[in-house]
Amino acid sequence: MAYKIVRYNEKTYITVPKLTKLGLKHCFTSKDMDLGTKTNPSTKRIKENLKDIYNFLNISPEGLFSGIQTHSKNIVTVKDTESGNQDPFGRSFPNTDGLITDKKNIALITRYGDCIPILIYDPKRQVQANIHSGWKGTWQEIVVNGINIMREEYESQPEDLIVVMGPSIGKDDFEVDLDVMEKFKEKFDFHSEVIARKNNKKYLIDLQGINRRRLLESGVKEENIIAIDISTYQSPLLHSYRRDGKDFGLMGAISCM
Repeated sequence: MAYKIVRYNEKTYITVPKLTKLGLKHCFTSKDMDLGTKTNPSTKRIKENLKDIYNFLNISPEGLFSGIQTHSKNIVTVKDTESGNQDPFGRSFPNTDGLITDKKNIALITRYGDCIPILIYDPKRQVQANIHSGWKGTWQEIVVNGINIMREEYESQPEDLIVVMGPSIGKDDFEVDLDVMEKFKEKFDFHSEVIARKNNKKYLIDLQGINRRRLLESGVKEENIIAIDISTYQSPLLHSYRRDGKDFGLMGAISCM
């Protein structure tokens, strides 16, 4: 299996050994903790959770960087430890759903409930991206935007990139109405491969499948795309916004070189 589910100090994490071996320390958290900034946990509790994550990853980052996520295609490059605005947990960027950096010993985080957390790593040029891609981000092709920025600003080549799509709502669970289905149908000429009719009113969309297709078309090698095939909606191990409603929590995808 391409990924591992690890229990450490009474918390559960998901990691991809290949990515760790190549130099990107990372994890996807589980329902054991809530990293949300707009939900229930206190600032103190989130800081405790982050400390647990750093211990698991064996890192002491100089800073934690996050986007204030708005389901956009906006991506920011983190140039130094003073980038962004100070917040209780590190530094953040408004209206941002993806971060890219070549800096060592700083951590990036994406928060998610059903959306896809995507990690992109260039082991040759030591560049990483940490991206939040929900249905709106997928429709806007935020992952392609990320690859283009890595190419233009850091001279990354798509064939060198390792991409991990973290746990997210599965293709059998992401149910939409006609209007959203039509948006995807008009946008992607391969729509028949990623859209299925559920009943007379509802459709199912494969968000990971769309991102995989666009990654391949961008030049990423198929063997370098790793999808963690655990549906947040189905798994009791994970938070899910759609399943849990107002009681939802947020997981984190944390990465650090």
